Amino acid sequence: MGVGWGSSLGRRRRDRLAYLTILRRSSDYNLRATTLRGVAVLLIAVGVVVSEHRWPALLLCLPAAAAVALQLLQAHHERAQSSPRLWPLTALQADIQRANGRHKMPVETWCELVAGLLLVAVPAWVATDLPPALRLGLLVAAVSSFASTSSAIFLDHAWYNPDEADPPLWHEVVRLVAGPVTAGLVSAVALPASWPESTWLAAVAVCLAPLLVSLRVRSTDLGLAHLVPLVREESHAGRELVISETHGALSTHLRLLEQEARAVRLTAPTVYELAVSANARLRETMTLARVGAESSTTPASLAAQVLTLARAVGAKATVDIKVQHLGRDDRDLARMVLSDLVGNAVNAGAAVIGVRMAEVSGRFVIEVRDDAPPMPEGVWRSPGTSSARLESRLAGLAGSLTCEQRPGAKWVRARWAPQEPTGRGQDEDGERSSAAGGRRPR
Repeated sequence: MGVGWGSSLGRRRRDRLAYLTILRRSSDYNLRATTLRGVAVLLIAVGVVVSEHRWPALLLCLPAAAAVALQLLQAHHERAQSSPRLWPLTALQADIQRANGRHKMPVETWCELVAGLLLVAVPAWVATDLPPALRLGLLVAAVSSFASTSSAIFLDHAWYNPDEADPPLWHEVVRLVAGPVTAGLVSAVALPASWPESTWLAAVAVCLAPLLVSLRVRSTDLGLAHLVPLVREESHAGRELVISETHGALSTHLRLLEQEARAVRLTAPTVYELAVSANARLRETMTLARVGAESSTTPASLAAQVLTLARAVGAKATVDIKVQHLGRDDRDLARMVLSDLVGNAVNAGAAVIGVRMAEVSGRFVIEVRDDAPPMPEGVWRSPGTSSARLESRLAGLAGSLTCEQRPGAKWVRARWAPQEPTGRGQDEDGERSSAAGGRRPR
């Protein structure tokens, strides 16, 4: 049950662009966060030197210092694009790679959390003989180090990974209360200790400061939520500019080519059909840019062909495409079917055209409904026409081309068996897309 609810809570946040954005900043973020923790450990170590309990305090600082040293070594190997050869760096690197981008914290992160709480315990429970102001300053350094670790956990790129779509519910719940959880852990360690009355309220304020972790997590989510559509809009604008320039450079030449091909239509019908098809595809590309389609290889992009033909004569067109995947050959055949059926409806004077495409019983079905007058007997699919050639092509694929007419309405249906298998997880050219990998941020 938790898995389903966890998926619902994080669905809007998980996007490939957001994931790659967080992943790309991880290297610099790691170095800055590690530097902050290193400075905090150094300040605490220097501050407790004047305490009578310096040795227990320094001993509690060792885990955090070791974690910082290991992280700096990992950052060095990452920037040098090399691999560590000595244990424990090799073991930690392997553990980080296993947890990279997944809802699983590596052992190193658990150790950082424990080391951070030990740092908080130093000014709270061990170095109690220090001056109140110095003790409070060391508490600020320890809390800053622990809050930095908490922020890195709750802003990890795994939270934005679209492939991790079903995290446990408690993961998402803990992230929602990241600030209170961080402040609660710090307060549970520091506040029960004995603090002078002059610094008690200040200690409480320092322990509650990690509540801001939630604000940082929320602000990052909101920023990425606006970034993703902005990038897509800019990408679409650039694509539309290229398409417009291409259309302006080629449209005149293609129209002239179509006019010349019309003169040899009877002797070379294939040449004429290719010229008409090239001109139509150019217009479809403009339509794709206007409607915001991301690719001309998706089944939904077939709607552009219908809308282009209908717009040319002022007809109203509706398109319903329920096919999720089309192979390249089937996509080309679907364009040929739509060009013929919708073209016939437009030429017959249809004012309303409806197109539906679906996969029924293992076959692709395209149905075109229009309100044009009925076709005279013996005209449609007569020898030598494009409809006759289309029917022959469909028959070779165990398909058919049929028509049903009623007063005021006509339905033309084309059926054929898929020409090649298509698989989920692959794009229309057979190439599997994958998100970029990277190191898990700390």
